[in-house]
Amino acid sequence: MALAYLELAKDKVFQKLPEEEKQKLIKEVLSIGDEAASWIVAEYGTDDPRKIAVKMGIRVFGEEKPSLSRSEYRHESKEIVVSRRFHEKLLREVRSAELSERLLKLVVAHELFHHLEAERIGEVYKRYRFETWKVGPFKTEKMIKGLSEVAAQAFTQTLLGLEISPNVFDYLTYTLYTQNS
Repeated sequence: MALAYLELAKDKVFQKLPEEEKQKLIKEVLSIGDEAASWIVAEYGTDDPRKIAVKMGIRVFGEEKPSLSRSEYRHESKEIVVSRRFHEKLLREVRSAELSERLLKLVVAHELFHHLEAERIGEVYKRYRFETWKVGPFKTEKMIKGLSEVAAQAFTQTLLGLEISPNVFDYLTYTLYTQNS
């Protein structure tokens, strides 16, 4: 919960929500990610995100592209792309082959969730609209894009059986990426 708060804290719409609503919203979004991981493991018989991606017809590969900082999911071509520069730095900095392998799985699992959003469950953040302005019958509603990231983190944590939130590893990989880039 605390790390989900940190993910959403910078969003102005989230900041203005009453505390009770924030907690309820986070719990709901976390459960979306948890449930998606549970049915994916049941459906594909594995918790390895790369094997699941292959079975789903998603290509996972590395790419040299200055604008690609870490990873991305490309819906139109059904691809999960990991920055080669990021991956090489990860391998250099993390002196444990097992840990660097797990960190790569984290990245792929996170992007796999975004594939599920695009193909099966819909983008999580679009399920929630918040009124930000109202005058008479006129009103403005906004969404909190970070809700999809919170759900992706819950998915990753459940899929990989992590005891701690992958947000901790996000910080580590972000730190590794930005050091001497």
